Amino acid sequence: MLRPVLLIATLIAIAVSPAAAQRGEVYCNVTAIESEQLSNGVRVTIVADGELHWGVDWEKLIEEGAALGESSDWGISIWGWTERFRRLPLRLWNARSKLGSAFVPIDKYPVSHAKISIPEWADEGVGLEVEIVNYLGWWTGEFHLRRHRGDWDLEESEDSNSIIVLWESDRFPEPPSPKTPSDLPAELAVTADEGLLSLRAVNAKLQDVASAIAREAGFPVIAPPDDDVRVSLHLDDIPPVQALKAIATGYGLCAHPALEGGWIVARPAGTASGYSASESRRIHLRHLRAVDALDLLPSFLLRYLHADEQTNTVVATAPEYLAERVADDLSKLDTPPPEVSLDVVAVEYTSGEDISRALQLERSVGDFATALDSLTGGLNFLWLDGLPEGWSLLLDSLEVQTSTRLRSRASVRVLNGRHAKIFAGQERYIIIESLDGPRRASLERIETGTIVDAQPLLGDGDEVVLFLYVFIGTMRGTDARTGLPILAVRDTYGSIRVRDGETILIAGLRTEEEERQDRAIPILGDIPVVGGLFRAPERSESQTHLAIFITPRILRARLAQQGDANHG
Repeated sequence: MLRPVLLIATLIAIAVSPAAAQRGEVYCNVTAIESEQLSNGVRVTIVADGELHWGVDWEKLIEEGAALGESSDWGISIWGWTERFRRLPLRLWNARSKLGSAFVPIDKYPVSHAKISIPEWADEGVGLEVEIVNYLGWWTGEFHLRRHRGDWDLEESEDSNSIIVLWESDRFPEPPSPKTPSDLPAELAVTADEGLLSLRAVNAKLQDVASAIAREAGFPVIAPPDDDVRVSLHLDDIPPVQALKAIATGYGLCAHPALEGGWIVARPAGTASGYSASESRRIHLRHLRAVDALDLLPSFLLRYLHADEQTNTVVATAPEYLAERVADDLSKLDTPPPEVSLDVVAVEYTSGEDISRALQLERSVGDFATALDSLTGGLNFLWLDGLPEGWSLLLDSLEVQTSTRLRSRASVRVLNGRHAKIFAGQERYIIIESLDGPRRASLERIETGTIVDAQPLLGDGDEVVLFLYVFIGTMRGTDARTGLPILAVRDTYGSIRVRDGETILIAGLRTEEEERQDRAIPILGDIPVVGGLFRAPERSESQTHLAIFITPRILRARLAQQGDANHG
């Protein structure tokens, strides 16, 4: 066997030479060139009626540039190949052709044909040159040349009467069509003894199985004639109805009682008989939405299920065992989600040193006063670990002793994954008048202060991840042209992970408000023309700092009840 990719050898041309043929040695005849399509290539066989003396024409391959090598009086040296290889030239030293044609079409990709010729060195017609040509080789791509040439092997038969060329392909024939159930053998045996059924089926039609059970059990069993379900199973000594349910469960079918003591066995969807054999059940949900419940179930069940949003139920039209399984799964999923209580304390202050000293915060977070009195406008999300017990009472006493005051204190309960809005500030109302068309005025509400949007997500154990969005809106005067108030807005967002009962501090919240209004002497300020002498604009500014403490607490009692219900 010769492999062109690995061939690095010196071939000595001392086999049977033309001179040997001229001396009258025995020759043979090439009687056929056969081809066979393989799964990964083509086999070409040169068949003779005697022992062939042959070899590869290396000189021609070197001359055409297909092989890298040289020839000399001592032989031929080959040390590599180029990508130009497309024809395989063979020399048959002691053969004549009985093919009747110099061209043998093969047409099995990638081999095109075989060409036979009598060379100049042949004496009295003894000696042949055979070229096996393939389609592969070079072809021009979009930007460069690409090579598509398969590997090839050369070998001879055990009796030396044939030369076998194996040429690998880059294409593969289509696989044969798989066998259908009707192509396979079928067996069916059903017997009954004292009301118990024994069944052995191998690749048997559902209709045949149903008829056999009906015959032995004594009641009608209906299976749609167009249902190409094949049954293979073995049952021993069971009631006929149980056998029908076993077949239905094993093959995803419906088995349901019909009129006059009969039974229907059919596919659960797509046919009238399947609908008749199906069971419809309403599954009521308390906590889950019906449309959300469908997303929690496997997608192949959707054709059996329907969400009724009006009554928040899932309607299952399916085999009995399937409807039972859906109801059981939804009962495990339809549980109350855990809740998180967010205790929120907003503190307004002028000096962060008072809060730091009262709560002993400088021990845990370092220079805490700097974090509170941030002048850069940046917000700080701090995780406070080790607050003293009763720290909320310390804030109460701090309000009495200093200028620090509690702005608000609230406790918000929120479902896991939902949003809670905490507002600390003022609601102001402004009058907006329409200047186009009829004169109309509307009262609009503006929230000034701090809004915190918190979304808790429970993790493993007692961890809570809080996604926080902070919005600060302050009044910065009024627009001179329109008279409408100017609202300055600052916002930020972030997330932090804490344990149950630990506190988060949002620091660096500074609000500034500016108010302008006219002060006038009563009566005199309303006199036309000269009334302006008795009026004067008045401007006031206020600046406050705000710190918000948020403490998430997982409602353990509800989680415990949920766990007990699941185990029960």
